[in-house]
Amino acid sequence: MSHNTTTAPEATSTTFEPRDFRDVMGHYPTGVVVVTGMVDEAPVGMVVGTFSSVSLDPPLVSFMPMTTSATYSKLRQAESVCISVFAHDQLQTCRTLASKDPKKFSKVGWTIGPNGAPQIEDAVAHIHGRIQQEVEAGDHYIVLTAVDNLSVVRPVTPLLFFQGGYGGFSTTGLSAHVDESLISAVRVAEASRHQLDTLARRFNCTAAALVQVSSLDQTIGATSYGTETDANERIGVRIPLIPPLGEGAVACSPDQVDQWVTRIFPQDEDVIASYRAAAERVRHQGYAISRTDSDPAGYALLGEALGEWADGELTPARDRAVRTTIAQSGQFFGGSLSPEDTGIDLASIVVPVFDPTRDEPTNSGLVLRIAQLPQGVDGQTALEWVSAVQDAAADVQKILANDAQKDYARYTAAGLRQA
Repeated sequence: MSHNTTTAPEATSTTFEPRDFRDVMGHYPTGVVVVTGMVDEAPVGMVVGTFSSVSLDPPLVSFMPMTTSATYSKLRQAESVCISVFAHDQLQTCRTLASKDPKKFSKVGWTIGPNGAPQIEDAVAHIHGRIQQEVEAGDHYIVLTAVDNLSVVRPVTPLLFFQGGYGGFSTTGLSAHVDESLISAVRVAEASRHQLDTLARRFNCTAAALVQVSSLDQTIGATSYGTETDANERIGVRIPLIPPLGEGAVACSPDQVDQWVTRIFPQDEDVIASYRAAAERVRHQGYAISRTDSDPAGYALLGEALGEWADGELTPARDRAVRTTIAQSGQFFGGSLSPEDTGIDLASIVVPVFDPTRDEPTNSGLVLRIAQLPQGVDGQTALEWVSAVQDAAADVQKILANDAQKDYARYTAAGLRQA
């Protein structure tokens, strides 16, 4: 494939450091796309955050790879290219295609587009064209691409890159949609009202129903309090499904466990294996626990991080800081209880409510949790608490199948449950 290459004027000397340039430019968000083509009958692609519309007449777009990019040196040989605009929920696809894995195209969905270039499935849009001209600009090329065809494939919000991290954006209209979805989730949680009240009174603890509202989050949908407990569980508070958090919510769904472990930060095969084993243990024993005996102060730091997560949208820098705190909190989660245990300080017990429409134990999107429990108890007492929450969860499953059947059907139809 031949195209023109020109050189931009030389840059003048600067008085600032390269890091200053990156930091300032990092405060401006960009969209994220993957540019793909076929070279020697094999797919080639590169993820870029420099895609831009250039001209309407003639229709031109551009992207800017580094001059040293080995991927672009292959991609420029393609007869045609497709630019796929990532959707906000395609972060894992983006990361896979941005990796150096030689088999990465076998791990994402794609088809051949009308111009012969690979197009990524479930993208917001596809833009089909041909590389027409390169302008060498410092350590990057400005690659002008002639547009032959284009279409919106999936009209959802796009994936953005900001301050070194990925995310999406919210608008008033989208917030209204989330509120409507949240109402559906809270109605399902309210099906457990009687059971929560009973648990809170019986054990003088807090009891809550947590319900999934996305593949990444669950929220507090209903609460009840014992006579001597603090009323600190706010309805609608988001809780991330990021390891080690959420093993009780995901354990009954193999697909969701697969998604769950991809959020481990940083990625480590041994840690991933340990969390898979933890989820399997929860699935078999029917409960998950968190303990504070090892480091009460560290558990308090986790609580502060979760409060920051719940309070609203985080910048990527703060998101990384919160995720780091969560990742360092594995010591508080996992494990089992034995009648021989003594001096146990439990922070919480979580039990899944199973999907009433399935014969086998399957994630329903709802879990019951008790917290603010007495400290320094023996194993037999703790197992009695577990048994009581499991009985309550079984009762809630029956309610979802009968009295709350319509509410649960609306909830599942809304796509909030990631089964």
